[in-house]
Formats: sequence, C-alpha cells, structure tokens
Amino acid sequence: MDEPTTDGAIAAATYFLQLHDYAFSTGDTKPLLAMSGESCDFCTYVNGQVQSMVSTGYSSIRGPVDILGADSAEIREDEWFRVRLSAHQGPLTAVAPDGTRTQTSEGGTVDFIFAISRISDDWRVEGVDVEESQL
Repeated sequence: MDEPTTDGAIAAATYFLQLHDYAFSTGDTKPLLAMSGESCDFCTYVNGQVQSMVSTGYSSIRGPVDILGADSAEIREDEWFRVRLSAHQGPLTAVAPDGTRTQTSEGGTVDFIFAISRISDDWRVEGVDVEESQL
C-alpha cells in the first residue's frame, strides 16, 4: 500500500473495504471518510447509512469481507488506478436498541470496482461501483 503501483492500489482498496466493515460494526466513519474523495457517491452513501443506523440506536454484525480475487490497471502513471475486488460478504444482522437481532441480508459475492487515486503519499477512493460477481 506504500507504493503507487497496481499492487499498492489493490492493497488500498482492500483496506477501504475493511474500513467499510469497521464503520458499520462500530458506527465510526472517520477512517473511511479520511480515505474518501470528495466526489465519491458510494462513500457519501455509506456514511449516511452508518449515521442513520447510529442515530436510531441500531448496530450491525457481519463477518469480515473475504477477498476472492483482485486485479488492477494503472490509468495514469503513479496517480490513477482501477481496481476490481471480487469479495464475499457474510450475512448482515441488524441489532435493535433492545438487543433484538434481525438478519437483513444473506450476503453474497460481489465485485467492487474502484476508481482510486494516489495523492502525495495517500490513497483516495474517488468512486466505487458494485456489480454482480464475475467469479
């Protein structure tokens, strides 16, 4: 993740998905937003979902994302990258303020397609699309 390479971009995108899981499990979106570009609609959506969850007293439980495959392409040397991560997400359980648990998603395998940039020594997620997995 320290180098502006396709491998570094894959590591950065993988780390971003870990921050996504962290945000939903803790209600803390600061690390996710610190890595998010201003124009990232996916990042804004995730922040809104987490803030809504927290403001209503809910929390969530989901196992960590499992990366099944990855590829990357350098769009502009040392600066812009496209990353595709095929990932399996386990079931998502919402926990109400009274402790009642409801499974809200069965989970599954999807592809996350990232537009990611390297600015100075920092990675920024500029956009994320989620598609049906090609695996």
